[in-house]
Amino acid sequence: MDGGKAMASEVTSSEGSSGQCIPPYVGVGEQCLLVGTPTSGPCTSPFTLVGDQCLYFATFAELNYAEAQQMCHSLDGELVVINTPTRHKNIVDYIHANGLDAMDYWIDGNDKVTEGDWVFSSGTSVPMGTPFWCATTNYQEPNDASGDEDCLQLKLTHSFYMNDYHCNYSRPCLCEQVQQANKTVLVPRPRLECPPFFVEVGGLCLAFMTWADQTWTEARQSCHGLGGELAAITDIEHLRAIYLYLHQEGIASHSFWLGGTDTATEGIWTWTDSTSVPMGTPFWGMKDTKGIQEPAGGTGENCLLLNAEGYHYFRDDVCDLLMNPLCLYSI
Repeated sequence: MDGGKAMASEVTSSEGSSGQCIPPYVGVGEQCLLVGTPTSGPCTSPFTLVGDQCLYFATFAELNYAEAQQMCHSLDGELVVINTPTRHKNIVDYIHANGLDAMDYWIDGNDKVTEGDWVFSSGTSVPMGTPFWCATTNYQEPNDASGDEDCLQLKLTHSFYMNDYHCNYSRPCLCEQVQQANKTVLVPRPRLECPPFFVEVGGLCLAFMTWADQTWTEARQSCHGLGGELAAITDIEHLRAIYLYLHQEGIASHSFWLGGTDTATEGIWTWTDSTSVPMGTPFWGMKDTKGIQEPAGGTGENCLLLNAEGYHYFRDDVCDLLMNPLCLYSI
């Protein structure tokens, strides 16, 4: 059950030989009924609407990857497809909000056919890199660390970032109602007219000042000189767009200052306009593989950096480091 308010669905009962209900069925009077969450929108029980997807968190059973696929099929579903940063964020937020954050989850994706070629069960490609896959400052998943790590999971100790793992290991799974799978509504953005030195990336006018190595304070002043401000990234789709642009333009070796800081109050991260910096997955990277997530630098690291060594996730760092400004021009 996915942690929402329980509701019995009208499903044929399922009993064992002893007359006891077999999970996920529960006893309701003299019947064994499938219990899920209240349905909303296009979802049918036991699925519930999370963002634009109908999902079921099968927390009652630990299954290997093939068994997890079969369970989802038995509900006329598939393992969930996470193909946009927004879907990833919606799922992680739901996990935390509903007390489902004590376990790993199988999701759709594998590289069984060709090592390193990650595909969904539909045959389309799994998105790679930031902000989907776990990354420290030393490496980014998938890394096939112990060999034969060919199936895709959301890993608890990696703050529910994507991670490759052995397909024969057991854990709960996350199913998606099949008619919702792989449907993403794309709304075209109007073309922006950005001023000199600024380029449109993901609907924002951004200046990547690769020629300037500056402290955080100096970087902010340089942005002001261009008529902008150190960038505030509040939409996870924007972080993905920036990550892809850095690689497409061949400047992914550069690290960039953003306009976030906790200088005023340790641990309270705000942008230069005093609004809150989004925290947690999928914005902030991992400090290590032991479950410690950024920001983790304490009072010595008070400025927000897209660190090349950290795969351009949010990371706190020393404000006096010399890095490149990333400026935002507000239309």
